[in-house]
Amino acid sequence: MDIVFLHGLNNTGDVFRDVTAALPADIHSHCPTLPPLDNVEALADAVLAAAPERFVLAGYSFGGYVAMAVLEKARDRVAGLCLMGSSAGADSDEQKAKRQQTLSTFDPANYVDTASSSSAPFHPDNRERPDLVARRRELASAYGAQRYVAHVRATMDRKDRSHLLDGSTPTLWLAGTHDAVVPVRRQAEEAAKARNCQYLEIPGAGHLLPLEQPRAVAEALSQWMVRTP
Repeated sequence: MDIVFLHGLNNTGDVFRDVTAALPADIHSHCPTLPPLDNVEALADAVLAAAPERFVLAGYSFGGYVAMAVLEKARDRVAGLCLMGSSAGADSDEQKAKRQQTLSTFDPANYVDTASSSSAPFHPDNRERPDLVARRRELASAYGAQRYVAHVRATMDRKDRSHLLDGSTPTLWLAGTHDAVVPVRRQAEEAAKARNCQYLEIPGAGHLLPLEQPRAVAEALSQWMVRTP
């Protein structure tokens, strides 16, 4: 079975390295780094052009926004959907205003430092782990300022696709218990409204759950995929 992983802001496909290493050998992982395009529809087209004919789709954070656009374009190719620390909805006016303010003061020269300096996305127990701090900085460096600006614009302009979670595509929703970026309560409420959706909170993880708890993510995915047609 094939699974396509889509990464979040400030990281590349390599954010899933430890997740894919922990998956069973019969699950074939594809972890593209999304191109610097500024709308999720164009990004979805790029994903579909390179993806297997039929696959499970796992979108983390921003990758979840792209995943919903992929689902809208090619539901028949998506065997199952996993959202991680994400949302199927659109930005509120307040969120859009905050992102616009971020872009208006953005300095590409300081991008890597800014993208990797805050410890808020981590679970409190992981904020001082040098391995995770270093990985996060490496990912941001590889991701780059141009890609960041494009993807923030895509995030702002995305539409609400929550109606697609109507039960026709089996869905797994994973949330870090201490996610402060996409609040856990919001994720739980969205998942509860979705049909044919299993919701699971991953202990010991904040928003960066593929980095913080890769084995737990892999275990949840593999167990769910066994039951996905």
